[in-house]
Amino acid sequence: MSATGAALVGHQTRVEWMGREVLTLADLWPTDVRAAIVGLNQPPCGVEVGHYYQGRNARTGLARLRAVGLLPAHQGGHDDDEALRAGIAFIDVVKRPTGRAAEVSAAEIAHGLQALERELSRHQVPLVVCMFKPAAEALLGGADAPGIQRRRAASGSVVFRMPGPYDARERVAAAMGELAEHLRA
Repeated sequence: MSATGAALVGHQTRVEWMGREVLTLADLWPTDVRAAIVGLNQPPCGVEVGHYYQGRNARTGLARLRAVGLLPAHQGGHDDDEALRAGIAFIDVVKRPTGRAAEVSAAEIAHGLQALERELSRHQVPLVVCMFKPAAEALLGGADAPGIQRRRAASGSVVFRMPGPYDARERVAAAMGELAEHLRA
């Protein structure tokens, strides 16, 4: 990870997080927002290279989103840059990078959730895609099975919970089919 004072790469930024400075990824907001991809927090590997969703499981999710038409076809650049140009925002609940969601405290989630909800409302985000279950649980106070969630975000956004990277094929197909149908409507 970049040392304090070193040049930032990609979408790295330094922010104040609960009383201390952290190196993290900036929230990415396109001018016209079609959807926002929301994670609970950033893993160090993404922060290190300055781009969202660098891990194998996250890339599986991005490929699924590309297959249903939410993300544009891969053009050889970074996924977050390509998606941003197509109207997709990227934001996390918690700004402090950690190796696992279990390392994030309830106080951090509560703190980050206030800012997230403000931003979703301000940008009038019609669809929130939670890449992993913990993000949906934080945003909604609980999560249904993968797919369109029964509850909406406080902003009024429709919330879609991605299936897990190792979910059964049938469960993945059902959830992603539901998203594809929502995108066509």
